[in-house]
Amino acid sequence: MENNKSFAEFMNESTVPQKQSSEMTMMEIYVDMVINEILLKQRKQQILTALDEALDQKDQVAFMELSKELNTLEVTHGV
Repeated sequence: MENNKSFAEFMNESTVPQKQSSEMTMMEIYVDMVINEILLKQRKQQILTALDEALDQKDQVAFMELSKELNTLEVTHGV
């Protein structure tokens, strides 16, 4: 049961999973960012469609609420 590996070899082997774990974490962050961007753009499109409907129906209350939500979305997320 001899271990012929040097300390450097042993440390290199033990850090490989950490690098893979780090890369996986970065990939998860990137995927999360992409999904959030898609959801934000989808919500913006829903608001714009609802704004058009509120204008067509001359619903001032709905128009004001949707305008406020759109403004908040643009200010907080830059969408």
